[in-house]
Amino acid sequence: MIIYKFGGVSVKDAAAIRNICQIIAKVKRPLAVVISAIGSTTNLLEELVDAYFSGSDKCWNHFETLKKNHISVLNDLFEEVPEQIISEVNALFVELETKISKPSSDQFNFEYDQVIGFGELLSTTIISGYLNETGQKNQWIDIRTCLDSDDNYLDANINWETSKEKVNVKFVDDSQALYITQGFIARDDKGFTTSLGREGSDYTAAILAHLLGADKMIIWKDVLGILNADPDYFDTTTKLDLIPYHEAIELSYYGARVIHPKTIKPLQAKQIPLWVKSFIDPSQKGTLITKGEQPQPMLPNYIVKKKQVMVNLKPLNFSFIGEKDLVFIFSLVTKFRIKLNFTQNTAVSFAFCVNSSVRNIKELIGELSKKYEVDLSEDLELITVRHYTPSTIEEIQNKHHVLVEQKNSNTAIYLTVEN
Repeated sequence: MIIYKFGGVSVKDAAAIRNICQIIAKVKRPLAVVISAIGSTTNLLEELVDAYFSGSDKCWNHFETLKKNHISVLNDLFEEVPEQIISEVNALFVELETKISKPSSDQFNFEYDQVIGFGELLSTTIISGYLNETGQKNQWIDIRTCLDSDDNYLDANINWETSKEKVNVKFVDDSQALYITQGFIARDDKGFTTSLGREGSDYTAAILAHLLGADKMIIWKDVLGILNADPDYFDTTTKLDLIPYHEAIELSYYGARVIHPKTIKPLQAKQIPLWVKSFIDPSQKGTLITKGEQPQPMLPNYIVKKKQVMVNLKPLNFSFIGEKDLVFIFSLVTKFRIKLNFTQNTAVSFAFCVNSSVRNIKELIGELSKKYEVDLSEDLELITVRHYTPSTIEEIQNKHHVLVEQKNSNTAIYLTVEN
């Protein structure tokens, strides 16, 4: 079995969908293909669920935009859209419409997960239908019938034991089999949809690869492979030919956008090679993630996170920051399910950095303000350099106003004022 994963950019419109279908046509079977929502659909659904949860009528504007976008893709794909595909797509719209016609509960994370997966359900329904119509017979699988999870909505944990049995029943190792399924979503024991974290389709593909004992997994991107720096922020970048599993974990942990942070461990556990390749030019070799000692070539790797907020805490009672303070702070961070991108503590202060868009940050700060003096610094960026050199450090210090610096033997982190 081979596992392919295509992200939203690779299926952003009809031309992109035709392109990935050509890529799929050239690979031997059995093949399981995990597909994300079309283009920026997930962002649109996040706006929809925000409006729905707050009781705003804007959710219906977002709903109509969602329908319009997908109908446009259908009309561009087919000269005449087959009735069966129209029926299947309309059924999903009716299901979503029914959901948002009812009053929301007071649990945002739950409501988010019941809505957000419609992007993947719609994209895979359309692409599976197109493949069938163009001669690539395939089986559409609702991944929620295979992947069991707990009810930790927004960031659910997979039940590996029960999921393994179901996955191996659905994804049969048949020499002619082609499976189309969704990333990002699963189902809890009450039958409700759960999500595996933002950008979690990579993780879904890795879960399938692990449970099926896949020969390899390929993530298809709009870049030639994994680069040593984000081309959105750096003029000169170099493709890495090979990255060891442990290095890929480090890069994803610090925020490299190419790979979802949870993706590597399931593959490493079974020594399944992961390729990152270009759907724009599939003939290019790409980047291989596998066992090894160090990246090839060995270069400084830059990871940039923009739109950061630093929260600096000092005790109101003029005491030190001790273990009890850290336990209290992290218990609140856990309660509000906030991911910290950076932390630093001194004897009398504790600072952390989060994305400016993070939900519940105001609530967290409100709780912290009861015990600490809270100072906020906004419009910051976090720059991480793996395998830094003296010249790379000098360059960052010369080009940026550095507020905080952390370094160990091979990683340097800088919190700077955003340029």
